Amino acid sequence: MNENNNISTGTTFPLMYAYQFLSDNGYDDLAKEIKTSKEQYGSYKSGLRRAKVVHFLDENNLLDAFINKYWEFGLTKKGINKINRLRKLYIAFTNDNSEDEEDEEEIIGGSSFAYEEDLKNYLADNLNIIESGLSLYVDADGNEGIEYSVDSNNKRIDILAVDKNNVPVVIELKVSKGYEKVIGQTLYYRSRIKKIFNMDKVRMIIVAREITEHLKSATEDINGVELFEYNLSIKLDKVN
Repeated sequence: MNENNNISTGTTFPLMYAYQFLSDNGYDDLAKEIKTSKEQYGSYKSGLRRAKVVHFLDENNLLDAFINKYWEFGLTKKGINKINRLRKLYIAFTNDNSEDEEDEEEIIGGSSFAYEEDLKNYLADNLNIIESGLSLYVDADGNEGIEYSVDSNNKRIDILAVDKNNVPVVIELKVSKGYEKVIGQTLYYRSRIKKIFNMDKVRMIIVAREITEHLKSATEDINGVELFEYNLSIKLDKVN
């Protein structure tokens, strides 16, 4: 057990302690640069800042030292999964490319990667806001159902969950509009999960900022699919 009392007890990668750790190790300029960076990704820019810090600590073999000193949650399975998500976010940031037309349609403010990654992480940690009893799928080895691979072509489900009846739920996210083409993608994922899990019933959920009329029409006669639109808001509670 770490005897340092000045450590984070939270489950989120602690930026405040990370900046201090960088400064203590001679990287004060870098800490200030990341802290004041101006990437325009709305309320999700903190996720990208965490991703930048994790990447730098990785590259300089400092990540383990930081976790041991400041963030013991990072030693847990869930903490390791959070670190891996931040690594993926950094890769998406540095690549900044679109794989198909659908990705290009969903660009927000010039780039959608940070927004989508953080939206995915937030929903994965708060599946109850979609449905009570919904939980993230975790396999026997402790691997979580985020970007769950379904075939040899590296096709991945955004989030694979299970409901209160232990029925698999394929969750597909679109950061902007949900067009009709997304149902074909989601149906393919459902088919693959049925085969992988050897189950007859698999549910589908599509989450987008806006569900288009075309997508509504395309899913009218398809059983087991639900459509959700999300909204972002900030609530302030006065404490004194």
